[in-house]
Amino acid sequence: MLIGILSDTHGLLRQEVIDGFKGVDHIIHAGDIDNKAVINRLKEIAPVTVVRGNADKEWAEYLPETATLELLGNKIYVIHNKGKIREDLAGISIIIYGHSHKYRLVEKDGQIWFNPGCCGKRKPEQEVSFAILEISGPGEFEFRKRVIDNASQDSKLPKDIDKIISKAMDMTDKGKSHKEIAKKLTHTGNLTQKKTMGRL
Repeated sequence: MLIGILSDTHGLLRQEVIDGFKGVDHIIHAGDIDNKAVINRLKEIAPVTVVRGNADKEWAEYLPETATLELLGNKIYVIHNKGKIREDLAGISIIIYGHSHKYRLVEKDGQIWFNPGCCGKRKPEQEVSFAILEISGPGEFEFRKRVIDNASQDSKLPKDIDKIISKAMDMTDKGKSHKEIAKKLTHTGNLTQKKTMGRL
């Protein structure tokens, strides 16, 4: 049995995640969804267990803060922020959470504590990850980390990249060469990264 696990999409469901979840039997989202469309799209792939995160406001009031499910003899507990756990977790095999945006897999007192990391909008230079959990029986499971390698590229672009591209296109329409465009944008302070300049 294959379980897709993700958290902290913050309104962005990347195509790499959709592709990575093809063929899974169930999906677990550990909160901070930010947009119901994310849940709806995941439901097109497989049944979904989802909990409410701190960024999920009025639209998500119907979502539970915690969820417990049993898959092939393994009890799984899901919450967004592990710091808010109040229940007795005796008998739980796997605790899945999010919130920190950091991938983490540790064993404590015979239980697996797992955070798939952030796979939606995130801070610059932050790893983008999700996971596949394969369960073959009671106590028999394996987590497989999935990292979206090219996601770091979007954090390296200037914040005003749309304006830069627009100005570059205007200058191209006026017959300017790529060297003239790069020189002009650099001098006006609209282009500060040489790598980006070389791509114009």
